[in-house]
Parts: sequence; C-alpha cells; structure tokens
Amino acid sequence: MQILSNGILFAISRENGDMTEEYDGLYAFDTRFIRNSSFHVDGIRFIGGNQEGFEKGFSIFLGNDIAIIRERKVYGETYREAFHIYNRRNRITKVKVIYRFEVSMEDIFEVRRFSGVRIERRIENYRYKGIDHINRRLSIETNMDNLGNKLVKTVILEPFESRSLYIEFKPEISIALPFRPSKSLKNLVKTNLTWLNNIFKRALKELSALTVEIDYGKIAFAGLPYYASPFGRDAIITALFLLPWYPEYARGTLNFFSKLQGKEFDEGNEEEPGKIPHEVRYGELSLSRKLPFYPYYGTVDATPLYVILAGEYLKWTEDRGFIERIKPALTMAVDWILRKLEEGEGYVRYTPGLLKNKGWKDSANAIMTEDGTPLEPPIALVEVQGYAYKALLDAAILNLTDHDPKDLMKEGRKLKKRFNKDFWTGGFYALALDGKNNPSRVIASNVGHLLFTGIAKHEKKIIERLKEEDLLTRWGIRTLSSQERSYDPFSYHNGSIWPHDNAIIALGFSEAFELAKRIFLACKYLKGLPEFYAGLDSEYPIVPFRANYPQAWSSASLFALLKAILNMTPEEIKPELPPWLKLSTKIIIKGKRRIIKVKGDKVEIR
Repeated sequence: MQILSNGILFAISRENGDMTEEYDGLYAFDTRFIRNSSFHVDGIRFIGGNQEGFEKGFSIFLGNDIAIIRERKVYGETYREAFHIYNRRNRITKVKVIYRFEVSMEDIFEVRRFSGVRIERRIENYRYKGIDHINRRLSIETNMDNLGNKLVKTVILEPFESRSLYIEFKPEISIALPFRPSKSLKNLVKTNLTWLNNIFKRALKELSALTVEIDYGKIAFAGLPYYASPFGRDAIITALFLLPWYPEYARGTLNFFSKLQGKEFDEGNEEEPGKIPHEVRYGELSLSRKLPFYPYYGTVDATPLYVILAGEYLKWTEDRGFIERIKPALTMAVDWILRKLEEGEGYVRYTPGLLKNKGWKDSANAIMTEDGTPLEPPIALVEVQGYAYKALLDAAILNLTDHDPKDLMKEGRKLKKRFNKDFWTGGFYALALDGKNNPSRVIASNVGHLLFTGIAKHEKKIIERLKEEDLLTRWGIRTLSSQERSYDPFSYHNGSIWPHDNAIIALGFSEAFELAKRIFLACKYLKGLPEFYAGLDSEYPIVPFRANYPQAWSSASLFALLKAILNMTPEEIKPELPPWLKLSTKIIIKGKRRIIKVKGDKVEIR
C-alpha cells in the first residue's frame, strides 16, 4: 500500500498505483472523490514501486518493447498521475494506454461503514450537489482522451523515443474551509547517530503529510486514513509535544478551537458551553447533520488539555498578546472544568453518548473493572483529574483567564487532596472511579499521565510500578498490564503500545532516557511510528492491521521524548544523555530562537 498526502488531500493505492481495494481512493474534505482506478497497457508487467516521503510515489512496468514509469504526486490541492513511456527498441512502437476510474463522492463514514446512512448519488460531469446543499466537483485536466470514466490515449513512439501522459484531479467544494496547503517542516534536530537523525527526518515528513496552514499558525490532522480532520485531543497533544520547536502548531491549534468552542447545551452533538470539540468533519453526512460531527464534542479531556497547551505556549514564547486574544475562550474552558467538578461531586466525569468512553482510550471496552466488565457511569478517569488540576494551576499562576487566581488555586488544592484520598488504592492509583466512587484497580498506563501534572503524591511508586515487566516491554509501556483479565496485546487499547501514551508518561518519568530509547528503536525498526503497535515483548515490534499511519501525535512523540531526556523547561536544561551521544537543536526559549548543543550532561546555549 502507498499513501500520499499533503494535509489537504490524500490518496491510498496499491504499490502499482491502482486504487482497487476497499479503502483505496482519492480523498479530500472527508469525501472519497475517486475509487476503483486502474491503469492498463497490453503486454506489460509490474516490476516494483516506491515513494518519496508522502508527496510522490513511483511504479515501474516493463514489456518486451516498452518501459513505463508511473509517477503519482500530491501538491497544493491537486493529485497528479503521469505515465512516462519509453520505447526500448530500434523500431516504431504503438502503445494504447487506458486509465479507468470511478467518481464516487462518498462520505468518509460511508467508506468506513460507520453509519447506517447510505446515499444514492447522481453525479453528472464529475459534479454532485449533496443533501447538505454543498456542491462537490472533481476537476480533471489531461492530455488523454476523456471518455467519461475512462481516459484513453494511443501513442506512437519512434525508435528509443519517450512520451509522457498526465492526469490531474482537483477535488473542490463550494464552501470556504479554513485550511491551506502547508510547507514542509524544517529539520531542527541533529545528532551524531545517523539512524536517530533519520527517524526525526521521517517524523517531519509524517507531520508535514498531516499539516495544514490556518490563521495564526498550523494544525495537524489526526491521522490517515480514518482521521484526516481536526481532532481536539490529538491536535492539542501534538502541538504540546512540538513545543518549543514548532510553536506555530500551538498557536494555530489554540486559535482554531477557540472559534469552535461550545456555546450551548446540545445533546445531539454533546456540545456544552466552554467545551472544546472532539472532532470536526466536513463530509456530506456531517454538514447535513445526519451525523453529529460538525463539530462533535464527545470528549472529557480536550478542554483541560486546551488550557494546559495555552499555558505551555506562554511559558516558552512569552507571547502574552496572543493569550490575551484567546482569553475569553480560556475563561470559558475553565468555567467548564469548574462546572464539571461541581456536577461530578468533585471530579470531572463523563457518561456514555455516541462514544461509550470519552478519554483517549475511547473504545467501548477500554475502561473496565478487574473482572473485565464496564464501569458504571458517570466515570471519573484518573488522567483527566490530573489534566484538570494542572489546567487550574496553570490558569492561576499564568493569569490565563478572567478568574481570580486565588480561587483557582483553592479549587486545585481541593481537587489534589480529594484525588489522592479517593484514587490511591495502596500500591497504585485507580484507573477510574465509577458513579458510586468505587475504584477500578485495573493496572493501566493512564496513571503515568499524572507524572507531568503534579497532582499525584506517590510519583515514585507510579514510576516503580510502570517499570515492572507486566507493563514495560522492550518497545515501551503497555496500555494495560499483561496480568489483567482484559489484556490483549493486539487490541486497540487493552495491552497495545501507543507512542504518544509513552511520550506523555516520559515527560514526568525519572528514567526518561530508558523509556525514550525503546520508542526510538521501535521507530527505527518500523521506519516510522504508527498509531499503536502490539504490546508483545517480541524481537521486533509488530503492527496490527488496523493501526493508522501516519498518525500526528505518534510522530510528534519523538519530540516530547527528546524534551524529556533533555529535562528541558524554559528555565533550564538538565540532560540525561549518555556521554557518547551528541545533539544539536534549535528551540524557542522565552520567545527567542536558540541553538542548543548537548553532549552527555554538558549544555551550550547560544
């Protein structure tokens, strides 16, 4: 499989360039514009294919008389295919090229079979007006003969002559969207290890494939192929990880979600005043409100994480002017946290909606009791209380909102005291509390997120427990202990390893280098970090079929891990590198770009 993407659009195909499998196609705006495309020339055979990053793909075909290089690329808002045909013989050769394709205009949720809604579409001249009253169009430019859903061209080549045919597809939508194509990211990390340099370069290519320009900066779409749109939690964590290398992600993400913040109570899309969305979709089913994803607010953690991101952005950049601009949104976000604490009898809780679980582990069976049964709602997740605590303290200390800082500090202290009493089970913190405040004693990675929030009194015991072999593997920390009844190393959330999960843990982990090394090596072997991989202590990391790749917060995890092993804050850098590792990087410190050079525990800043 080959995936090409530049954030605005993406194409999934087989290695030979054809789009013939279930999820293959050309996608943009949460719509599959093309499916079932294929290229045919009599008498040739496919030799092999490759791709350059996520912008170009190549396939090579050979026949007795000809060779064809099929080149595919995405640029701007266009997908281009070119067929470079070479006559290998000292005689005239005639070649008939046929390119078939189907214009489908399907909503991404129809492709995923997520919804029972199916639409019978009437597409004329590559145009379609949807039930959302939005016009979608596929513009085609080519030097082949256009016969509807088939392009044909007969080429006569002189001896050793070459000719090129091309097709350009440009998906269009009749509403203005806030996204623009983004330039590739500049590499800001260099070490004395070639393989380590390569994984950071690869991560930047992955991030560039998911990044779009928006007002005030950039935002990363969550991942391909299912999540090519803004997701609150994912985009915020990605931006948090990329501070202080690429602060434009934090600025763009904060500004984008300030405009979509909840204003009223709506059970349909789970909107609440001050709440930050879970995801925003631009497909026909969402824009027509057949599905509640424009936007959908079913998340319990995006709102406190939004406040945390604003605080971290201010610490690194000292850009008080931007924070003042979004201060009303930050005030509403803290209002939401305080309201949920009051409604939840001292905790931020959630009840099932469209999604049964609303933390980052949002699969239906991810939050359970020791015997594997689901918790009774309303559920208070362990990591969410840590996020809420840090959000309240950051808002108070950094004056992020219109609230009295003393009041926020008081609420934060009350939450911390209550939390350490109710969630501590004697050896570890509970995964969650159910609606009656009964703790789930399931051993899970969620607890590790507390380390960077400051809410936990027993941080050393958290770290010691995370290092035990039922959680820590050679490729990272499992989402769920291998001793738990619900453990499944190939599952989505119950025993797999998620790079971003490990990166958040590493931000407060006392032996961050040992944890980072595991994720770095997994990235080296896998040639990139997928959404997750199997929680096996195997010789090599294994990726289950359903894992998305690329995934923004997985790629950004490398930077969070680097931040952790450098023990880096805006005030100081206290690295934990081995003496043989040298590193040079450029970061923003208090609003100024600085060059950092590190060898072992020695640091030079200029």
